Amino acid sequence: MELNDFKALLKADNIVGSYIFSGEEDYLKRYYLGALRDKAVTDDSFSAFNHSVYDGAEIDFASIRDDVMSPPMFEPYKMIEWRYPDFNKMKEADLDKLEEILDLVASTDYAVLAFLVSDGDIDLGTPKKESKLVKRLGAKVRILNFDKSTDQQLLAWLKKHFDAEGVGVTLDVLNALIFRAGHSMTVLNNEVNKLCMLAKARGQSSISARDVEIAASSTPECDTFALSNAILERNKKGAFIALEEMKSRRLDPIMILGMMSKTYTDIVSVVMMLGDGIGADDIQTATGMNPYKLKMYLRAAKRFTPEKAKNILAELARVDTGAKWGGVTGYTAIELFVSKCL
Repeated sequence: MELNDFKALLKADNIVGSYIFSGEEDYLKRYYLGALRDKAVTDDSFSAFNHSVYDGAEIDFASIRDDVMSPPMFEPYKMIEWRYPDFNKMKEADLDKLEEILDLVASTDYAVLAFLVSDGDIDLGTPKKESKLVKRLGAKVRILNFDKSTDQQLLAWLKKHFDAEGVGVTLDVLNALIFRAGHSMTVLNNEVNKLCMLAKARGQSSISARDVEIAASSTPECDTFALSNAILERNKKGAFIALEEMKSRRLDPIMILGMMSKTYTDIVSVVMMLGDGIGADDIQTATGMNPYKLKMYLRAAKRFTPEKAKNILAELARVDTGAKWGGVTGYTAIELFVSKCL
């Protein structure tokens, strides 16, 4: 089911039926399930009678049947939610029961049945080939699948949220926020709220990239880049400060080494492309980097020849191998690398 068709059902107040909310983007799944719930359950005083919620991988079909068979009290709809079932573990007998339930829901003029499914717990097939489940049940249940949002979609969504709060942001600020906080819409939503509260508390009409750097929570990847960037800038003090911060958060040293290796691989790529006369726009197209991140890479890359960047990457690979196979391990390995490369 397309999202616009779902929105049209909500607008037309025509929501009786069964729904599956699936996909990678948890925020959107919960958001639109909430929109369906708001439409179906409008009076909290009767929600105990008109709204049932269940959890777990295995579905209790008998309980759902009882709920569907019992009409709503003083409201037009009755909503039944099952959160986080595992459709992939259903046997043929389970699918038979599910099909019966879907038919029962469709025979009413009041029942709204919704399944909130974790990513990976339902096989929908591909755009070219539907799964067996979709072929069997697709005509009886409305399936909304929310893929991970692209950077462009996130930028538009973030801008809309800042605008709603009356806080100004530039494209650089939005890219900085995605780079620092990651791509989870749930996390980004919290960070937008935090930054807007900060701006209003300070009497600011807008948020800067510096505000994002100071106030927004960072991902391990961002923290690792802060360490790598300090090394590239020959800022030994900054490198050890970043490392101490990661220690305090108990980040896995092996994970840090892996992320640093990715950072330096990208740095080598940028340095090599710059050396070949390739411009920033073409580098972004070739690498798909976040624009804010690319600006940091471009500044850092100017400090290194291709040979020097490759030598640092080779040294990091040696440290990583040693940490995994009997050499110096843990944060000591990273500290030795920092000392040597600065």
